[in-house]
Amino acid sequence: MQGLCLDSSVVLTVILQERGWKPILAVLQHADVDVVLPGPCLTETIDVARRRGNQSSGKQLHATLTSLGRIEHPTDADLVRAAELLEVSERNPGPPKGSYPSTLSLGDALILAITERLEFMVLTRDDYWRWMVDQGLLHVTVRVP
Repeated sequence: MQGLCLDSSVVLTVILQERGWKPILAVLQHADVDVVLPGPCLTETIDVARRRGNQSSGKQLHATLTSLGRIEHPTDADLVRAAELLEVSERNPGPPKGSYPSTLSLGDALILAITERLEFMVLTRDDYWRWMVDQGLLHVTVRVP
């Protein structure tokens, strides 16, 4: 069974049925995939979905999200690793998105720390994560749909 952590960008694509949501859902529903939603992904997905007009309550979205996979909360070691990743990101900004260089948010760093601990692949729409891997700054397998 293959382990797969999710970033909120991918989960939001499915929840909001944005372009490319059906192939992502098919991956998540594959029997040989152990899907994990890092705790910060859950929080960010609920927040952004509601800001983008989803009328479901936080509890309803929680129920939908947990049907996609199990929730994995950060450990103390994950919190420390996330801080390290934030420092690495600040020292190594990636190619700009608009007028700002790419860096990790706190939520991104927490999701990546959990993914590293579990030694899972991460599914995201954030090209910066793959750039960090290509630069040797991040030690996970990143898949961008």
